[in-house]
Amino acid sequence: MLTTKRDWGRTAKESDSQGRFRCSRCQEWKFPKEFNKNRKQKSGLNYSCRPCSTLRIREYNLPVKYGITAGKFAEMILAQGSKCACCVKPFQMEGSRMDRPAVDHNHNTGEVRSLLCGRCNLAAGNLLDSSKQAELMAAYLKKWNC
Repeated sequence: MLTTKRDWGRTAKESDSQGRFRCSRCQEWKFPKEFNKNRKQKSGLNYSCRPCSTLRIREYNLPVKYGITAGKFAEMILAQGSKCACCVKPFQMEGSRMDRPAVDHNHNTGEVRSLLCGRCNLAAGNLLDSSKQAELMAAYLKKWNC
């Protein structure tokens, strides 16, 4: 059986006649703008395309950071009707990070609460996960007719 030896980025990625590069994960040919940059590679491009990198990062982070599997994450999205648990706006899986689902968790206990959009997750974090802080902020905004 013949095995290919990996070069680990010591040789530049080869492009095809249209200027596309092959993703090492999905094996699809894609244009350079579809790859993240990686200065350590001779080609200057990451091994895998952006969508594959995002999936790989999520596969790693879910169990390591939050103690849930990708299956549990998908179940949570379905249980919430693919909407933020706070503002009830639909999640967008592509595009801005602010519209994607984010795992909301208690920083003290590590308990996963639900999925929020990026904006609501940042707001909860900036309010120090405190309902008292949220009430003070709401009172302030009401004072200014917001």
